[in-house]
Amino acid sequence: MRAVERFERALCASARRAGAPITIASHAAREWRSATFNGQRHVVEASGARGDALDAWLSALAEAELSVPGHMAAELRIGARDHAGANARFRLEGVTVALA
Repeated sequence: MRAVERFERALCASARRAGAPITIASHAAREWRSATFNGQRHVVEASGARGDALDAWLSALAEAELSVPGHMAAELRIGARDHAGANARFRLEGVTVALA
């Protein structure tokens, strides 16, 4: 399974555990490297049912420990948010670092 799929599964599992299931509409990832690390930068467009559970999950995501097999998730943040009707759309941005 590719790192992109692992990241998506980890996000969905985390949201489900928080009682706020999400649907991923798109996911763009690009490779990055530093002198000591390599991984991917992610931009995920997703949606979920509006409500306290989703708001709480999104608010806590930056501090959450997202379990991505073979990777460490970092720098998780919420970009744009749009509430339309019963659904909320949002952009998640983050980094995964491959574990050696």
